[in-house]
Amino acid sequence: MRVKWNLLSTDKGRSDSNDEVTRLSKESRIDEQIKHFYDNVPNVGDELPLKDYLLKHEDSRMAWYLLGKEYESKGDTAKATYCYAQAGDIYTAFEGKPAPVLPGEKKKGSNRKKWAIALLLPLLLAAGAIYAIRAMTDSGADEAAASPTASIPRYEGAASAPAGSGNGGVASNVQLPPSFVPPDLIAGASGPDARGRDVLGTLLTGKPSTLPRLLVETPLLGKWSDWVKTAKPIADVTSDPEAGTAGIRWYDPKWCDCKPDDPSSATRKQLEGWKPVQEEKAVLRSAMIRYKETKGEWPSSPEQLAADYPNNTMAGWSENMTPWFEELKETLDDKKDGKLPQAPGWPDNTGPETGHGTPEGQLAPVAAQPLQIVIDKTHHRLAVVSGDVILRNYAVGLGGDKTPEGAFVISEKVKDPNGSSTGVFGSRGMTLSDTRYGIHGTDEPDSIGKDESHGCVRMKKEDIEELYDLVPLGTPVTIAKGGLPSELRAPPERFRLKSEQNETNPRKVYDWLN
Repeated sequence: MRVKWNLLSTDKGRSDSNDEVTRLSKESRIDEQIKHFYDNVPNVGDELPLKDYLLKHEDSRMAWYLLGKEYESKGDTAKATYCYAQAGDIYTAFEGKPAPVLPGEKKKGSNRKKWAIALLLPLLLAAGAIYAIRAMTDSGADEAAASPTASIPRYEGAASAPAGSGNGGVASNVQLPPSFVPPDLIAGASGPDARGRDVLGTLLTGKPSTLPRLLVETPLLGKWSDWVKTAKPIADVTSDPEAGTAGIRWYDPKWCDCKPDDPSSATRKQLEGWKPVQEEKAVLRSAMIRYKETKGEWPSSPEQLAADYPNNTMAGWSENMTPWFEELKETLDDKKDGKLPQAPGWPDNTGPETGHGTPEGQLAPVAAQPLQIVIDKTHHRLAVVSGDVILRNYAVGLGGDKTPEGAFVISEKVKDPNGSSTGVFGSRGMTLSDTRYGIHGTDEPDSIGKDESHGCVRMKKEDIEELYDLVPLGTPVTIAKGGLPSELRAPPERFRLKSEQNETNPRKVYDWLN
């Protein structure tokens, strides 16, 4: 189902003389309405600039409804009732009951399906946004309810991902149709509760964009937002600032009292390719932040991040990352209010089309907070998190009380410790805060989920190799009892970076407390 709004805007195609005629006509009409208003309600102590209010808000039913709320808050029931009567279906949508009827006027019926958008309208009021709203179904007005993306230009700043780039070529294999318009925001929401409505409200009341915005289902995993299971489209929001229109297309019946549309194959493909590309961005951004924390300055080139051991902040590179790095580096050089930013932003102007759409809503931390590692000794789990978003949750082997609790950092990363990919430490190892404790692979996979080590964290081969590529040097590690869900989380296609640097260290014999 598509619902469309007319936002407040002027028609740029009109001449100045037509504008003046329209303004005078509008003022005359509003003068008549104001006279009718005071003919029906007492004119006592009215402090509201009624005419200016209605002119400003286009004399819409929403304006009358908001005006009624103003009078109601002042205890002026008579005037509030009059305004609510003028608001009509808007009042019904907000209040869930028929609008008041003025004496001598015929009561109008309401179309519940037409106003299935009622769930969302309070968001506009809560956010302080005033809209002249006209809601319609596809069957009600074909011309007016034309596709909300029809007048939106195709995004021109994106290039297709090179074959084999990024996460093992996953994102690059997703080909979108030529007419597809990638979103500028992709927001996660767990459901149509208060938190979910707030997320949708942000998409509706944010700065108008010529690009669509997508709302997707992000399940909760305990206290965490579940990144891996984020996949189902809920709705898309479109707006056209020039035409002054905005609309929602629903895909999930839990969110609307309507028959929703089926998500297009392009929308599904967008999501299919979007998450792996965001992981690349998160890894790059985290690496730049950790490099700055360690070195005291921002990296000036990709080679400083993906260097040979022991300076291998990152485990590799992807072709997508090169333009993103330049994009972030440029923002770090731009002063705002005379100050340089403390952290890189989020790259979203370059790279593959499937990667466009800044994470928002419950997924917003991915674009704002660098990656960290959390280890739960109770459930034998190791998670990669960004804020309250859990991107991975692996099973690990521990050492019970021998595994220390507290805060650490990844101080060293090495491939094939002690010259072997099949030895006691497996193919990857990461030292915790220059101690003998580490996170590494194992030649005893049956020990995963148990307390059989002398204190280190053991992982399966596919898990440690993915973790190694995900987290840069300097990543914080928190070890505690409890805190993580028992459900495992890892995608079918694992995150991988193409590595051309030497990350081995044959000069050292590792003796982690395995």
